Amino acid sequence: MPAQRRQGTAMVEETQVEMRGGTVSPTARRLHRARIVQVVLGCIWIVDAALQFQPRMFGAGLVNNMMLPMAHGQPAPVSWSITTMAHFIRPDAGVWNFFFGFIQLLIGVGLLYRRTVKPAIIAMACWALAVWWFGEGFGQLMTGAASPLTGAPGAVIVYPIIGLLVWPREAETGEVEPGIASSAAASGPLGTAAPLLVWSAFWTLSAMLWLFPANRAPGSISGALSSAGSGEPSWYAHFENSVANAAPHGSALPWVLAVLSVLIAIGPLVSRRPVPFLAAGVVLEGAFWVTGMAFGAVMTGMGTDPNIAPLIALLAFAMVPTVHAVPAESPARALMARHPVAGATASAAALAVLALSSTYPIAPASASASGSGSAHSSTAAPAMAGMAMSGGGSSSGSSRATSNGASQSLAMPGMDGVADPYWHYNGPALPSQEQAVLATVFKDTEKGHAMQTPSCTKSPTGAQMEAAMQLVQTTSSAVAKYKDLSVAKADGYIPITDPNYPVVHYLNYGYMNGQDVLDPNHVQSLVYAFTPYGPVLVAAMYLMPSEGVNGPMPGGCLTQWHAHTNLCIGGPSGVISGFQSEGQCPSGERPLMTPEMMHVWQVGVPGGPLAMDPTEQQIVESAIMAQIAGQAPVTPGAQAPTGAGSFGT
Repeated sequence: MPAQRRQGTAMVEETQVEMRGGTVSPTARRLHRARIVQVVLGCIWIVDAALQFQPRMFGAGLVNNMMLPMAHGQPAPVSWSITTMAHFIRPDAGVWNFFFGFIQLLIGVGLLYRRTVKPAIIAMACWALAVWWFGEGFGQLMTGAASPLTGAPGAVIVYPIIGLLVWPREAETGEVEPGIASSAAASGPLGTAAPLLVWSAFWTLSAMLWLFPANRAPGSISGALSSAGSGEPSWYAHFENSVANAAPHGSALPWVLAVLSVLIAIGPLVSRRPVPFLAAGVVLEGAFWVTGMAFGAVMTGMGTDPNIAPLIALLAFAMVPTVHAVPAESPARALMARHPVAGATASAAALAVLALSSTYPIAPASASASGSGSAHSSTAAPAMAGMAMSGGGSSSGSSRATSNGASQSLAMPGMDGVADPYWHYNGPALPSQEQAVLATVFKDTEKGHAMQTPSCTKSPTGAQMEAAMQLVQTTSSAVAKYKDLSVAKADGYIPITDPNYPVVHYLNYGYMNGQDVLDPNHVQSLVYAFTPYGPVLVAAMYLMPSEGVNGPMPGGCLTQWHAHTNLCIGGPSGVISGFQSEGQCPSGERPLMTPEMMHVWQVGVPGGPLAMDPTEQQIVESAIMAQIAGQAPVTPGAQAPTGAGSFGT
């Protein structure tokens, strides 16, 4: 036996400790630590089950928010499989959601008991593969838009990997090598090399993802950070926006993070002291967890797991040696000595993939001609499912409507008031007098439009597209109860525009503060269209707390804000009464410049759910179309609209 080997063995024997009144060998200690990992893994699965049982998960959000977005940008077979599964689940989403939560609960409980750990790990592996496929779209790895900042390659695939590393075994006998070989992750049937290869593969993949063109694009990290705040509590959304504003907008940071990832990947392989590299990985993932992962979005009511960071921390814990003596040689040298061909091939492949990722050119951002009728390109990043960018002349086809009637086609800025050729009104004709009033008001409204970012035409990143979609979905879910106007009034919304006009804005003054900015649960204003069949909630409108304060733009140019500069307020009613004439208001009224605002349309208006301002007539017509389709309530006793016809004059 070599002298170094004898020295290592002697040091192993010296590290035996007394536990519970007896002497416990390093072998027993690592099996005990493996059991801790199994229990923690079970607890995380139980937390996942609890998140799956959140009320909002029993509705259409399970399909619309979780599954369908994963299909976009995928290879055709993958996209088809996810879409088909989503459509299969949609009719009974609540039942399926209960089933999904129950499976996760069983897996979690199974991991807590020694006798059921093995079947629980097998079930976990099968379930994780299914969820990774249909629920996470293989971590979006095939879309080119996956980012370690937001949790790629997906948390669910890491669960079974950790489970297999700590697969329960009978009590071991014999010597335990120092270093990773003495860790809990090396106690399973996969052996000493497995945890090292898993750790190295994960961080090498992270480095590769950081070098993807979509992640090297300027502003990609700040955009992802801003997107992470969508749907979060106002205090946390404010934190995310602050971090996003402070983040560098150039391409240097992705390179820095890629280099750090490579160092963390190879550290435990080439060093005989792995703990500093394991700790560095945990710290870096922790930073991503607090920022880009937003703790797995568990505070939004739609998060299904805490994301990948806690699992990487658990993996690192499982890899911490129980025998800290310095081994005779580095793990990389030992692996190369045993498997030279495989080691050289893997190293060459990793270097080749990193080189390809880092040299592939970044697609130039395409500046769309706002309102020009040209199709809007999204080459910078893929759009989310059902949120394809379309403009006045987009060739993407007609807008698709969601269950709440909102068009799910996100348009670039400049869609205010355009005549979308794929949008048409097929309800009863509005009275000519009402049409004239609506046209006049819209014309005056446009004169006072002030955009926060008037030249914003940059195509959004994938993260910004996802943020815009999430904003639409979370907002629509939160304000669905206000389809009944009486509920809105009971919650403190009062009219701030003329109640006799067909389109009326309601405001909740209690939400006009800095804490509720872009908070779906505290939308400042609601817009109703009054048709002959009853009031229809046509838009939720976010307002900044005061004039001159810029609103956050988590969706980039898709989430623009605007103000109105030519309004008058006052008079007998005390509401916004009209428009300035030559910069003057009528006697007894005063000029008003509104705070910045952003609409999230709840009916299928031209331009999509984030359109700046459709015409007043289109708003009323969209409300009637929603009533025809059964997507908006009809006043009891009123005859519901049935299609083309006429109100009369």
